Amino acid sequence: MYTIKQASTLTKLSIDTIRYYEKAGLLPKIKRLPNKHRVFIQPDIERLQMITCMKKANLSLDEVKLYLDIAKTSNMSPEMVAGMHQHKEKVKNQMAQLQTVLDFIDEKLAEGTWLKRKA
Repeated sequence: MYTIKQASTLTKLSIDTIRYYEKAGLLPKIKRLPNKHRVFIQPDIERLQMITCMKKANLSLDEVKLYLDIAKTSNMSPEMVAGMHQHKEKVKNQMAQLQTVLDFIDEKLAEGTWLKRKA
């Protein structure tokens, strides 16, 4: 069992963010001690890590909630599968764009100049 501070450390999320996700319905009902302090178990930590991953993929909280709700039943509709494939392509395109930026930076670092000088 983990305190909210320990959950924050393990997930690299702020305590306020964890509380917000709980209020937003992204977490199942978190157990509480008699003193009202939250107690997180390993599945809660894993869910927070999954939420973090989905947020990094630029899913909105509503989309995250939808996918988490579907994950409970393991019944993704064909529309949901298609939506996830579209999102995957979007992420791949973003990665390609970032790779182009990295290649440009590497080229400029190798040349030792940022802007080419006109003679």
